[in-house]
Amino acid sequence: MIKPLSESRIASKYKVDEGYMRLAMNALLVEEEDRKVLFDPGAADFLPLKLRREYGLEIPVTLEEGLLGLGLLPEQITDVVFTHLHFDHASGGFKRVPGNIVKRFPNARYHVLKEHYQYAVEPDPFEADSFCTGLLKYLDQIHWLEDWDVGWAGFKIFNGHTRGMVVPVIHTKEEQTYFMSDLVPIEIFLDPEVWCGYDLESNLLLREKQKFLDQAEPGSRLILFHDTLKESVIYK
Repeated sequence: MIKPLSESRIASKYKVDEGYMRLAMNALLVEEEDRKVLFDPGAADFLPLKLRREYGLEIPVTLEEGLLGLGLLPEQITDVVFTHLHFDHASGGFKRVPGNIVKRFPNARYHVLKEHYQYAVEPDPFEADSFCTGLLKYLDQIHWLEDWDVGWAGFKIFNGHTRGMVVPVIHTKEEQTYFMSDLVPIEIFLDPEVWCGYDLESNLLLREKQKFLDQAEPGSRLILFHDTLKESVIYK
């Protein structure tokens, strides 16, 4: 759940209860040749009880169940990409087993922007409690997104929500697809004046968002990570 500061605008479309609203966690799976890439696997189910209660965290459908519906097993995921390391985007890449925490996708490479990781280790106190950086110690190796060289995808870097957050772009013949992460978490945030109380620098984020939208290709598909009403929109 999130407490928006642009509450009147958001409440015109979404249900807001005492300043809070329910959000989704819409991960993105891309299959390209022999690669099966999962972007932002959401929140883990073993997070501390206090954190789960504070955010009203519920996981009615597990990632494993979602993948199974696509005919896939966790072992088939080849890459996991974190747009940033806030717990609601990244902790779902891990699971608890008796006596330990392990990779949820055992055969996958886990990618994050090195610039963001270095910030997340010593973040601004404003957002320090939102990071799950400590979980990365359970990886045998962290793969830097800067070194991820694939022709069908790229990414843009933004600093208003958190330092070094990325918005991946997937190139297809039909359209450009952007995984918007927390730059535009739900559709109403396409409004230039709507922002979130969890943004590190709201004024910077609003400028970054406007510049992105001004430059977005007509017909681009925007994947909305947190929207409960629709998973994507066609922009312009």
